[in-house]
Amino acid sequence: MALFSPSRKPTANDTLVKGVILALIGLVLLIAPHFMGATPLRDMFAQAQVVGWFALVLGLAFMGKEGLHRLRQRRG
Repeated sequence: MALFSPSRKPTANDTLVKGVILALIGLVLLIAPHFMGATPLRDMFAQAQVVGWFALVLGLAFMGKEGLHRLRQRRG
């Protein structure tokens, strides 16, 4: 018996939604420090730039993968 049996198969929209959410998180992490005052929270956001870039690139990769998948489905 499997501990984690998925109740449904992931759909193509799941990948697209994950990509959009990750890209938005990355953008927020990269842009937010520019609009914040000098607070410890701003410093924390500034230190998370690597995470922001990673989330942005990963989100764009998910969206690109889904875009290519849809393009290939249209052609053949």
